[in-house]
Amino acid sequence: MSAAEPSDDRAPLPRTTAAEREARAEEALQAILAGGDLGQEAQRLSNGFTDEYAGRIGAWLRRHLGRPPA
Repeated sequence: MSAAEPSDDRAPLPRTTAAEREARAEEALQAILAGGDLGQEAQRLSNGFTDEYAGRIGAWLRRHLGRPPA
């Protein structure tokens, strides 16, 4: 592995599809309707979204700013 290649711990999270995000949201709604904690379920959805997009932004920055100028 060269210095320009990210290590495994910096690899971005895999992208989720709209169907996967919708399924997660439906699961959260079902959990809430079954007596689950609204705040906890909302936080779980929010954290998943934030983690995925922060990983994408970090990967983009590493690709575009981590390379030496040509």
